[in-house]
Amino acid sequence: MRKIIFIFFLITIAFVIYLSARPIIDGNINFHTDIARDFLLFEDIYYNHNVTLIGPRSGGIPGVFHGPLWIYINVPAYIIGAGNPITVGWFWVGLFVLSIATTYYVGLKMFDRTTAMVASVIYTSAIGTTVDRFFNPAGAVLLAPIFYYTLWKYFKTNSWQWLSICLFILGCIIQFQMAFGVPILVVIAPTILYQIWKKKTYKHLLSFGFLMIPLVSYMLFELRHDFLQIKSVINYLSGADIIGKQDQSFNGLIYNRLNVLMSDAVGMITYNVLWLTMLVVFSFIYAVVKHVKKITLDNKYVLFLLLYIGYWIIILPYKGVVWDYYYWPFTGLLALVFASTHKYINKKVFMIIFIMVFINNFRTLYPPRSADTIPQGSWKFFQSIAEKVYKDAPAEFGYYTYTTDQFGYSSQYAMHQEGRQHNDKSGFPFEKKQTTYLLIDDPGDHPSTNHIDWRLYDVRIDSKPKNEIEIPNSIYRVEKYILNKKQLQEPSNPYMLNSLIFR
Repeated sequence: MRKIIFIFFLITIAFVIYLSARPIIDGNINFHTDIARDFLLFEDIYYNHNVTLIGPRSGGIPGVFHGPLWIYINVPAYIIGAGNPITVGWFWVGLFVLSIATTYYVGLKMFDRTTAMVASVIYTSAIGTTVDRFFNPAGAVLLAPIFYYTLWKYFKTNSWQWLSICLFILGCIIQFQMAFGVPILVVIAPTILYQIWKKKTYKHLLSFGFLMIPLVSYMLFELRHDFLQIKSVINYLSGADIIGKQDQSFNGLIYNRLNVLMSDAVGMITYNVLWLTMLVVFSFIYAVVKHVKKITLDNKYVLFLLLYIGYWIIILPYKGVVWDYYYWPFTGLLALVFASTHKYINKKVFMIIFIMVFINNFRTLYPPRSADTIPQGSWKFFQSIAEKVYKDAPAEFGYYTYTTDQFGYSSQYAMHQEGRQHNDKSGFPFEKKQTTYLLIDDPGDHPSTNHIDWRLYDVRIDSKPKNEIEIPNSIYRVEKYILNKKQLQEPSNPYMLNSLIFR
């Protein structure tokens, strides 16, 4: 019977992986700004041979960047695919499968086989819809369960080897997502130091050297750029430079954090269906009451609560928006602790909750799709636009890209990649030529910027387009201009955003 259950578990996991990989099977990935930015960075490393010491910008503190590890682990897949995003998408599927195996392993080693299987199914169904849109926080999501396991092993065995592995993994997590890794480091460092002091194992302090290995890129960047990020953090701590600062009372801030802690964060494994989320929360509370008799750090539930509650306490002074990808790495841990409650609550009740969670997640993984419609914001969408431009264009042409966020990364990369397929044509980005195209993505709802002002005062073209290239069922438009000598001599705004300087 156990063998049949295990086979059924494998079939379920395999089917969910298939559903998760459907966009890549269809030759598509989500290509929003952050992902397109990453591809421009891959391109810069491979084609321009530039080495970077920083990754994407931090969302909350100006002047602070994530590490470049996510960029570098994707570059080999980028090279193999000659810049084709779909090859990188298949690499993401491979990372996803590896993380499922890791979650299963952690569940088996920390709890039992049932926990391992249930946690793997919940984790797989919760993460599945994101596989076609992985960006740097995904690295932290994939590593978080093994970090939890190695930290627990250290407190259980008091072995410096486990501490070294744990801290090295945490350093990698910081590379991927500072908003998760740094608060977690602040949470666990005092407990580790207390353990070292209590056990008088002072040589374990040397294990913190393993934390520094993944952080070498930060050190080198700071030395080369006059401690830019450290100064930015100091400015932040002084109350300045907070992106999305929210004016609210302390009580309002506490309410907001408690709401996210109890609902939105746990909702990552239930797709934020409130009543399901509450069932998961109550199951865990019941298991804690039943299981925790003594508060010790080698207790799996106590350790989880230290990480989870501690995280929200540490970020309490932060007044900016707490985006879901800040705490996204808790997904695997939440799946594990929920799955482990099967030992403490009624078996039938647990099975009903588990099945409801899985069915809910499965519905989200299995939406209807149409082969005739290309999702806007996808790689196929931007690739199709670039193909239309190159098909219409003469041997030499210029082009500009516009989006209301002023980055335009998605169109930029699609044009670069399409250009590599055409040896007979040369497109010049952000440069006027006799034939010039404006690639415009403007929904018209931004309060302070629009493509008309951009065309007039940044690109500096004041004539009407010769024609437009039709993009069906989309607000996206491509305007084609034939410029005269006077228009060609009118320089575009030299301060127009046309690079990765802000990442």
